[in-house]
Amino acid sequence: MNSLPKINLDRLQATIDTMAGIGAKENGGCCRISLTDEDKLGRDQFVTWCREAGCGVHVDAFGNIFAIRAGSRPDNAVVLTGSHLDTQPNGGRLDGIYGVLAGLEVIRTLNDHGVRTERAIAVVNWTNEEGARLSPGLTGSSGYAGDLDLSLARRIVASDGARFGDELERIGYAGTFSRRALDPIAYVELHIEQGPVLEQHERTISVVEGVQGVRWYEVELRGSDRHAGTTPMADRQDSFMALARIAQSMRQAVLAIDPDVRFTVGRVSVQPGSPNTVPGFSSFSIDLRHQSTGLLNRIENVLAAKAHAIGIEEGVETAICRTMIVPPIEFDKSIVETVVSIAQSAGCPSMRMNSGAMHDACRLSKVTRTAMIFVPSRLGISHHEDEWTAPDDLEAGANVLLRTITSLADQTERQLNVVAAEDVISAHPRSLER
Repeated sequence: MNSLPKINLDRLQATIDTMAGIGAKENGGCCRISLTDEDKLGRDQFVTWCREAGCGVHVDAFGNIFAIRAGSRPDNAVVLTGSHLDTQPNGGRLDGIYGVLAGLEVIRTLNDHGVRTERAIAVVNWTNEEGARLSPGLTGSSGYAGDLDLSLARRIVASDGARFGDELERIGYAGTFSRRALDPIAYVELHIEQGPVLEQHERTISVVEGVQGVRWYEVELRGSDRHAGTTPMADRQDSFMALARIAQSMRQAVLAIDPDVRFTVGRVSVQPGSPNTVPGFSSFSIDLRHQSTGLLNRIENVLAAKAHAIGIEEGVETAICRTMIVPPIEFDKSIVETVVSIAQSAGCPSMRMNSGAMHDACRLSKVTRTAMIFVPSRLGISHHEDEWTAPDDLEAGANVLLRTITSLADQTERQLNVVAAEDVISAHPRSLER
């Protein structure tokens, strides 16, 4: 491993700069929303680069692009890496893009130095990770993992009224490549942190051990509309005042249980919304995140108890409904330890953490052994034009990815403990399948 070459930072930065020019905004950000004309141009550029690097390029029915560098083994076992090329409307230059283009740089570096791995390496661009135009996000990776039926995905309606399936066909990325054509033995995703923790701890690499579980709730409070001037305070059933007390009480209770919990009230509705009417109905959303299912269950009970107790005191009816649940995800411990060892041997200050954001790796964890690597984000800024990571950190992350991917691609079957996939077919044709 120590004899492996290092990635070409100048080339990686030039590739990132070129991609950032597609959908570029005046203030340095990027708007390349999924399945738009800009997304097509970004995809086309990625395909061109991958072909130039000698990869076989394939597109599946969800629009996911797989660029495959053949290994020495004549089977379809492959180590996957990648992320997404789509952005938020006011996105930066690195969120998702860095993971895809660093994967391409890994392949270019191996080509430069004549390094051939035992197993194939594939760089993946997953479709519609962000979900900015077509909701929900993680569409491509969900489809690949079997969590989303193709017929349902094709009927997803965009914010502008277009349909997912129609837009895939319009931009020329409704492919036919079968997920059975690959036997993924591992997936490693490199990403900017999108938070401030690495920078605050002066670390270059985060070895991501898992992803927090997410639960969404809707809390409804029903009181009674009354005239704001004629109704004494003691006689009111004010749904908003109950809301304010409940939200604050919930936050205090949650933090008392565990300061690492993420508790967010992101949407509030007050009706009838008149300045001179005591609101009879109010509602608010809760986004709750933590790595422990048991602790999330405990907090859920506490939230319900707080809403009920304060509702009685304020004279309003309360109802709390869970609207979404995504269980916590633990990444593969052996790959995590491999990344830790590689970062240490490379002299990169590192730390372990859990991701607070969802990534395509969450879906891939159902399919194969999975892990993630983070590099710092300046001031923790992401989903914004000011998103930035120091070049030295981009280089370090890509070099750790290079060594991790190469290590996985050269491990033996005993080390991998992988069950052979069904319907083994070649994964290395050189033409673009669509």
